[in-house]
Amino acid sequence: MEKRILKAKLRDRTGKEHARKLRKNGLLPAVLYGPHLKKSLPLEIDIKELHSFFSHSDRAKIITLEITDQKTDKQHHVIIKDLQRDWMKGDLQHLDFYAVTRGETVTTTVPISFVGKSQGEKIGGVVEHLVRELEIESLPKDLSSAIEVDVTPLGLGDSLNVGDIKAPSGIKILTHAQELVVSVVSPVREEVVKVEEKEVAEEVEVVGKEKKIEETEKEETQKKGKGKDEGDIRTGQSRA
Repeated sequence: MEKRILKAKLRDRTGKEHARKLRKNGLLPAVLYGPHLKKSLPLEIDIKELHSFFSHSDRAKIITLEITDQKTDKQHHVIIKDLQRDWMKGDLQHLDFYAVTRGETVTTTVPISFVGKSQGEKIGGVVEHLVRELEIESLPKDLSSAIEVDVTPLGLGDSLNVGDIKAPSGIKILTHAQELVVSVVSPVREEVVKVEEKEVAEEVEVVGKEKKIEETEKEETQKKGKGKDEGDIRTGQSRA
């Protein structure tokens, strides 16, 4: 396994409030866990060092995580199991590290790298990417940063399922084989969809207007009925 060291420190507190303070001070909250660890370890990592590290590293590769203030078992071979970002700004919020062991398989997700230009796209077709990452199982030494899918042979109307993807040696794809990954569709299909969406919107608008007219007529009828009743009451009082 290639040795690339990322340094971290043990975190003495947990919780959302403490995590916010860490991020404000340029630190990222993280956690390390795995089948051979007695308990999960809350960590904090310098965000600048992390960005620098990622600029030269791939997420699915093995990382040597060094916990600088731990007396024993300072270094752990890990992969990034989960990475959380702020959904608005895209900033890193939290990292989950998973400790791996030689000879033991790990389960993780890797992105799909689509390569080539499909034959259908060359004549005006539209490529639809329906799945962008795959769940895989492999030994740590066989982990790949991405799985390539060549779309060059695909013509109009062609598609690829997960089962059509040839996994690299040592990797088993766990995502369901029948799941649709990519397809090449005619642009006419998109136009039809847009027309259908427009027709539905117009129908909804018409129904809304009709409903509003009915409600207005109902209100006017109620007002007339109320006015008649009040007139009858006044007439009865004057006769008395």
